[in-house]
Amino acid sequence: MSDVLEEKLRTHGLRATPQRVAVMEALLAEDHPDAETIFAHTRKQQQSMSLATVYHVLEKFEEAGLVSRLEMSGRRLYDGRTVPHDHVRCRACGRIEDVLRHPETQVMAPRGHGWRLTAPSLTWDGVCPDCQEVWHG
Repeated sequence: MSDVLEEKLRTHGLRATPQRVAVMEALLAEDHPDAETIFAHTRKQQQSMSLATVYHVLEKFEEAGLVSRLEMSGRRLYDGRTVPHDHVRCRACGRIEDVLRHPETQVMAPRGHGWRLTAPSLTWDGVCPDCQEVWHG
């Protein structure tokens, strides 16, 4: 697995350091993690890994197009899936899942206000199947 990850890093112009491979593995293992979750995951393999290193690696990954950053509920989350897609968030438990767009679906920029969308994405709120019986919202 790490050979594949190392090659992926190299094809995006990044050296395949142990820290970068560990962060990439954490992104694959966790669903929309925050930096602290990635840090906890990487510490299992890289005892010397610091939270600052995780943030630095994530910044490099974002610049290289390996990860996208989401701001949800006041939290900064990271998504290793970089193809255009949207998200659905459970209003009860906070679970986040990817929602693929139909290829013909267009995201329209706000008209007449000078906006230039750099990463168009929609977030849908709902209630996941696990929470539907107990949700009273």
